[in-house]
Amino acid sequence: MPGYGVNGAWMRKEAALALGRVQSELQPQGLGLLVYDAYRPIRATKAMMAWARRAGKWNLIKQGYIATRSRHNHGIAVDLTLVSLDTGIPLDMGTPWDAFHERSHTRNASGSILKSRLKLERIMKKHGFRPYKKEWWHFNFSIKKTKPRDVPYACFEPEEGAWLAPKNWEDSTYKAEKNWKPHPCK
Repeated sequence: MPGYGVNGAWMRKEAALALGRVQSELQPQGLGLLVYDAYRPIRATKAMMAWARRAGKWNLIKQGYIATRSRHNHGIAVDLTLVSLDTGIPLDMGTPWDAFHERSHTRNASGSILKSRLKLERIMKKHGFRPYKKEWWHFNFSIKKTKPRDVPYACFEPEEGAWLAPKNWEDSTYKAEKNWKPHPCK
């Protein structure tokens, strides 16, 4: 996906520090955080929308599972889960991360799954994050007056403001390059 040239999870400093406080509070409980996604370049959000149109999945945008404008683009959103520090295995949250389904709604669970989801929600809220009720894994940090950015993760991607979408990428006939490999950074 454009904008995700290398592994990484960036956030604004204030949000990252708050996330560190969450991690510190979880540690005595034998728990930690596994971050799936954080800052997302605007080009990646546009790519998700183009895929939804191309694949006939516009309903995912209308239902709120794919954002047309994302707080991820501001560096203040994070997708994560709880993990056992002993095993490194994520707790059972009932659905995979990024499952576009009503089963992913935070309170659409019961038993130990609901308990784990609510534990994650409570501790994130305590440290300044707001939950998104349709995705148990998604939280926004409360910082005012941020702006969306398109900073690429990798040195081989176009600079902020220079990226252009591939021609016809919203058409059902568009085929993404399958054998793309990044070139080494200097």
